[in-house]
Amino acid sequence: MLIFFVSLWCLKTKIMGYSHFKKIKQVTKQFGLSAKEVELFEEVFIAPVEASSWLKETLQMAKYVPLINEKVKSERIVSPILLEIAKFYRNELTLFSGEDLEVNALENLSGECDFFFTLVPRSPYLELPIISIVEAKDEDMEYGRGQCAAQLYAAKLFNEMEGKNIQMLYGCATDGIEWQFMCFENNVFRIDNKIYTDLKEILGVWHYIINLYIEPKK
Repeated sequence: MLIFFVSLWCLKTKIMGYSHFKKIKQVTKQFGLSAKEVELFEEVFIAPVEASSWLKETLQMAKYVPLINEKVKSERIVSPILLEIAKFYRNELTLFSGEDLEVNALENLSGECDFFFTLVPRSPYLELPIISIVEAKDEDMEYGRGQCAAQLYAAKLFNEMEGKNIQMLYGCATDGIEWQFMCFENNVFRIDNKIYTDLKEILGVWHYIINLYIEPKK
């Protein structure tokens, strides 16, 4: 009985979930994928989008609290920006925060995701398909990119298991100030070599991404 208990404990310690992936290279190597840095939006025009007065005020209020860890940055900066997008497209999608995405625990494709959008409007519970994922990290953007990539791959598998095959998924790693986008398609991660810090540009990119999924429906 003791031997069985020790073996089970050892197995659990090896299962870390998405936090296991600290670099994109780990994701590509483990699952036979590939990655490359590109100018992700080189061939399209990303129109800057003015933030609402609510968002401007909310981000201004964030300056009155110490932004010293991942949780507070996620709550005070990342979440309001994504809520702005969710409100604008409230008849097209739903923003989820802190939901588990369980695909394969033994391969560390399980655990909580910071934020993701699903292409189902105003849903009170998780409905598929997932179209985009955001991973918020305190400072280590490389770690954020690794986790985001693993979650994108898991989202692809999760969608497929439920019969919702989305060919192209977008992700983003952010520390609240810098936002770096990536796209996952045909088993390749295309990582944008541009880091966005301007709020108008960040909102513009999100509008562009969301419209890739909703325009065919109109």
